Amino acid sequence: MKKILFFLALLMCTLFSTQGMTDDSYKIVFETMDCSGNTGFATVGPGEIYKIGNGDCTNPEDPGKKLKQLLVHDGSGSYKVYTLTQEEAGNVMLDVKEYMKSRKGVLDRSDAIIISH
Repeated sequence: MKKILFFLALLMCTLFSTQGMTDDSYKIVFETMDCSGNTGFATVGPGEIYKIGNGDCTNPEDPGKKLKQLLVHDGSGSYKVYTLTQEEAGNVMLDVKEYMKSRKGVLDRSDAIIISH
């Protein structure tokens, strides 16, 4: 069920995101979960992520594990905080690492210039 919801949300983000269509930068999509067990999705750019730290509560689906907090620069000197499971935090970190490896590969293979704004 979660996989179906994930793919539907991903499809909706790609079809209906006007900002995503005009801004051609890479985005990371991940599932959020609050302390009550409510879930959702969020999309952020890899360069906006500040860090992932320990959350304040345990995962309602797995009480033996704490939730994680993802801090994202909001552009005004503050941070948006997203709460996610430990597994999803690991997925976000892998996505960022793969993105950075791809950027490095482009630079290593050519004289390309990456312009970020």
